[in-house]
Amino acid sequence: MHNRKLITLTAAAALMAGSATAMAQTDNSQTMPSGMSIGEIASALEDKGYTRIDSIDREMDRYEVDATDPNGQRVELTVDARSGEVLRSERDDD
Repeated sequence: MHNRKLITLTAAAALMAGSATAMAQTDNSQTMPSGMSIGEIASALEDKGYTRIDSIDREMDRYEVDATDPNGQRVELTVDARSGEVLRSERDDD
């Protein structure tokens, strides 16, 4: 009888630990925005002719990037984190 209680308690503890792990994984995936990595964003911008990419900062679903555009102008870019599309480009006068 004592062994049966011990097995039941061990099984219950294992199920609870598994549930907690699954919930933590679910919560983590919900808080971590998906999208391209910083390296992938840099490569995508270089493919579009941008150079001197000095700064790439993640802001939720977008990246803020300081770079030189294909015309040689310093710009501040807003880039979609999922697609790599340049959403906004403003001349950087700093």
